[in-house]
This record gives sequence, structure tokens and C-alpha cells, in this order.
Amino acid sequence: MTTADAPSPLDPVSPTLEPLFRLVIRTADPVSVGETPSGAHTVAAVSGGLLTGPGIDAVVQPVGTESRLVRADGSSSYAIDLVAAAEEGSEVMRLTLRGFLFGTAEVIGALDRGDEVDSATYYFRGTLDVSTASRTLGYLNRALVVTSGARHGSDTVFDAYLAT
Repeated sequence: MTTADAPSPLDPVSPTLEPLFRLVIRTADPVSVGETPSGAHTVAAVSGGLLTGPGIDAVVQPVGTESRLVRADGSSSYAIDLVAAAEEGSEVMRLTLRGFLFGTAEVIGALDRGDEVDSATYYFRGTLDVSTASRTLGYLNRALVVTSGARHGSDTVFDAYLAT
């Protein structure tokens, strides 16, 4: 198909992003695993947080981990595994986030010190897998969710979007 051609019903559908929720994660101080063959590895315990959005308000439980691998090029890959539950406990979700963070050495250094940094000066994106037995949120078990992140001191904030 060229740009002059009309779209065909056989062409792939272009996805859109629908806002789902905001996830705020707080972690304990990271523990250094050290310089591994893949890069400098740290792990931090998830100590809490909040998940808020239309139709859902949940508390991040003090279980789970955030694992960060700083690669030779200065970029970081993230893996975060956590559990969020509605206050009445009826809606429980396991969330697994995988993503990348990169920016200039100065920007990343400021983030690592806990300084407030304009989130437009670094790239922090990922994907989020959701596992839940909730009937209300069950559609998320089979959804592609993408995230845009920012760091604010000891909090990591992700806005989650459903790719439709």
C-alpha cells in the first residue's frame, strides 16, 4: 500500500493508547549485586505504593522486587515484579514490568541522587504484564500495556496505557 492508496480492510490496524492507571512504586535502598558480565546489577525490595485509575484504586503490597541492570552504554534495563490489591482485598493483581531507562550521564546521575529531573530529558518506557483472577479486571490478562515512567526521589511513577 502506498500513501496514496486507500487503506484496505486487510491492512493491520494502527494501535492507539488508552490511559489505564497511574502506578507509584516506592522501594527500599538498592542492594548492589556488583559488576556482572551483563553490567552493574542492583536489586531493591518494593516497599509500597499506589495504583489509581478509572474503576481501580489499589495499594502496592510490600512484596516484590525492582531489579536494575546498568549496561556498558549507560542505559538501564528494569524488571519490576509486584502485587497490588484493592483495600477490601477483592481485586488483587500481580504486575510485572520490563523496561528501559536512558539519558545523559548528568541526568541519570541526578536521578540516582534523588534530584527532581524533568522527565522529558530522559527515556523511561516499558511494558506491563498483568495477572489477576478479578472478573472486573480480567481483560488485562490478555492486554498489551505500555508504560511511560518518571522518577521522583524514592518514588518511581508509571502511567500505564492499553494498546487498543
